Amino acid sequence: MVRILNVLAVLALLGSAIYAYSIKYETIFHAERIVKLKHEIKAEQDRIATMRAEYSYLTRPERVQALTEKFLDLQPLSLRQIVSLDALPRRPERVAPVVDAAGAESAPNPAPNPAR
Repeated sequence: MVRILNVLAVLALLGSAIYAYSIKYETIFHAERIVKLKHEIKAEQDRIATMRAEYSYLTRPERVQALTEKFLDLQPLSLRQIVSLDALPRRPERVAPVVDAAGAESAPNPAPNPAR
């Protein structure tokens, strides 16, 4: 009887040791994964910072001005080109689509624009 209890105690001890080591190695694995993800995040943040710096460099006003003078034939704005808001055409009214009983949409006839 005592031998059986000793064998059961040794087996329980081995089982708990195996379980403890498996928990330990899972923890180490997850810790390494966290460190790897932190490195990836830092690398991504560095790439974003580099892209922002490149964008700022490429959109400098003096660079854009030099490129427009070199490649575009732009003329200064004249007073004839400026119009009042009343001279612009009106935007057509938005009309909600009609949904029939079957759930199909059909476009209604738009109402004519009212006179000004």
